Amino acid sequence: MLRFNRQLCRALLIVVLLCSTTICYASNDVNLDAEFQTLEDIRLANPKRFIEGIQALEKLRQRFSPEQSKYYMLLKGYEQALLGNYSEALLEMEVLLTASQDDIYTFRAHNLALNIHVLSKQYLKAFIELDFVNKQLEFIDSATAKAQAIGNIAMLYNEIERYDIALQYSEYFLQKVNLDAKLTCRIETHRITSLFYLNKSEDFLEQTDQAIQVCRKAQELIPKLIIEQVKLRALQKMQNDVAAIELYQTLERDIQAAGYPLLSAGFNTYIAKSYLNENNLTSAEQHASRALTDIASMDVSLVHVELYSVLAELSKRQGHFQQSVGYFQQLLTLQQQYSNVKMRQQLAYHQAQGELEIKNQRIALLNKDNALLNLQKDVYEQEVKQTRILIAGLVLVLGTSLVMAYKGLTGQHRFKKIAEFDQLTGISNRYHFNNQAELALEFCQKNKQPVALILFDLDHFKQINDNYGHAAGDWALQVVVDTCRNFMRNNDVFGRIGGEEFAIVLPGCQTDKAMLIAEICRDAIAAIETEQSGTAFPLTASFGVSGSETSGYQLKQLLSDADKALYLAKDGGRDQVMSFTDATI
Repeated sequence: MLRFNRQLCRALLIVVLLCSTTICYASNDVNLDAEFQTLEDIRLANPKRFIEGIQALEKLRQRFSPEQSKYYMLLKGYEQALLGNYSEALLEMEVLLTASQDDIYTFRAHNLALNIHVLSKQYLKAFIELDFVNKQLEFIDSATAKAQAIGNIAMLYNEIERYDIALQYSEYFLQKVNLDAKLTCRIETHRITSLFYLNKSEDFLEQTDQAIQVCRKAQELIPKLIIEQVKLRALQKMQNDVAAIELYQTLERDIQAAGYPLLSAGFNTYIAKSYLNENNLTSAEQHASRALTDIASMDVSLVHVELYSVLAELSKRQGHFQQSVGYFQQLLTLQQQYSNVKMRQQLAYHQAQGELEIKNQRIALLNKDNALLNLQKDVYEQEVKQTRILIAGLVLVLGTSLVMAYKGLTGQHRFKKIAEFDQLTGISNRYHFNNQAELALEFCQKNKQPVALILFDLDHFKQINDNYGHAAGDWALQVVVDTCRNFMRNNDVFGRIGGEEFAIVLPGCQTDKAMLIAEICRDAIAAIETEQSGTAFPLTASFGVSGSETSGYQLKQLLSDADKALYLAKDGGRDQVMSFTDATI
């Protein structure tokens, strides 16, 4: 009997060791879908249990379905983000972020990437993800995924101090979508933050308490703590440090349970400030020291600035003047770094706005050209009809000579192509370009339409041939032509007029529109991934633009003026677009 009891105890011990502290997975009985949903539900309510559950699921990966594998990648991304490992989080989701087929997991992965880029101060990347999320948002049926997206969008605009836009997103979503307490809590996090910085709500503390109650009901720990931190700062702003300290003391256990360094750093910094204001130097030093540990691996933020301001003042009051001076010097450095972060935020915002404006202008330009393209289509269709009539007549007249005629026509077409088109790139050679350009210029002059000419060549092309071989140079010429063709209309005349020199005649196009098209081509060439050629090398081009407004309708003059602008672009550092107007200023 004693031996049996020992065996039973040993078996129980093995079971305990095999089980997680929160979830015990049996090899055959576990319901994976239910476990995924459980982890989703507790992600922000109980972060520690969520992380333990993810680690336990690792042992069952071989049993995952394709859908479950995607879900697991997403949850691993959330796990690393909670731990503050942002690079690792993006790596965990790499398959989802690079997937060609969009689904709910891809959408949520891009949404989490948006959140991560905001937290890690990568604002231009954040706006790129914002563009993807905004475009897909209307096609998403999941209220949870939509709420997460709206929350991250509001968070981004709060971060770049566009609190009005963030508030609009939050309030519109709360009013238009019927959300459960969990999702309402998450959106309230961003709405309360916007209200705090806008400072325009007289009943702010009342609204904050209502939002906290919603989060408490939903058992959403981290969102609740974020709102509590905003409330603590509001109390400090009202110079009610006693109330701020009392609030913090009720939250200490929850802050520790969350295990979220970013949140803990903020609480310890702000409460150290309140203790300092109340002249409790011991408690102030204790919490400031904790905050220093929390921010050790974090990027520069407002918390850093606040913390070193507290440390400098604390050391001064303790009589440690040399240490206070050291903290003050670090504070000045952090203030400059934080100022640079804010500047990068605004630059990223305006750059994203500028790129969007360029896209809109390009769409408008293409719409205006649509009428001309339709007219050309009618002309081409008429030409096809005439050709068919001609061929039918030849068949009737020549009869048995069809084979010989076919060979003659084929040979003529081949020789014509050899004579008129560049063999490497497939576009017009200089002779054919000149002929076609003269016809286009004559038509535009006769019909009083504008015309523009773009002249460009590849930067340091000789170095590409010398350093990487002529095969790489030929590849570069071909891929540049293929890239630029994407932005041209059917009636544009595109030719290779020199070794690495190209020209484009754009009938019906003003110089400013030609500048925009040249800029689009320049940007597209700079974005070419030359690794596809078998070796990586820099590939850029310089552009010169002229137009009939200043240069008239003679090809020779247009080329001469565009060449002057091209020389100015190269003289100014290459990889840029200049117009003849710039060259004459």
